[in-house]
Amino acid sequence: MNTTEAIRARKSIRGYRKDPVPRKILEDILRVAACSPSALNTQPWEFTVVTGDVLDKIRQGNLEKLAAVAGSHSFLPRLGYQGIYKQRSVDLAVEIFKLMDISREDKAKRAAWMQRGFLFFDAPAAILISMDRALEGTWAIFDLGVVAHAICIAALEYGLGTCIEDQGTAFPEVIRAYTGIPESKEIVIAVAIGYPDENFPANELRSKRERVSDITTWHGFSGELC
Repeated sequence: MNTTEAIRARKSIRGYRKDPVPRKILEDILRVAACSPSALNTQPWEFTVVTGDVLDKIRQGNLEKLAAVAGSHSFLPRLGYQGIYKQRSVDLAVEIFKLMDISREDKAKRAAWMQRGFLFFDAPAAILISMDRALEGTWAIFDLGVVAHAICIAALEYGLGTCIEDQGTAFPEVIRAYTGIPESKEIVIAVAIGYPDENFPANELRSKRERVSDITTWHGFSGELC
């Protein structure tokens, strides 16, 4: 698989087999991802890899915290999207619910689906990406996005699927309790990782992308077809 094929093949995996991912493979993936570019070569990313009992405790802690907030979504800043950005997220949810046979009226199934993100979609491992709080307001947050994508692309080499997700890190106090990540580090995002469950309906989804012609302007290409 070449680079172009890998980028096009990557998709969010929301259902995994229980097979554990060997530490050696995860280390290899992180070595590749750590070659990602960063502003002024600051390399702001820090990785915490969790699996087994530790991951299970984080999952349980997340569910308990989720139950305690009783329907409030204030801890998920992504819900502040408006306009076309909100519409794209709604369209995605519609497609997923169709594949999972979740009707609009079925509140129980909808709630169970939302919980899956806080459970890291039952992946056998998760990579938590953090940065030093001293870097807030810098380009570091952009760099963390770059390295997260690199993890997803590198994982394909080993037949692994991934899902970049914020729900797993919505309650950082839970993660800190079981990993020892200090308050001086901001836990920004998680990457669920494991071997895809080919029979899981939502894994059929390949989310839509806008046409390049609709999101790109060209200048200085006189005489060329674009």
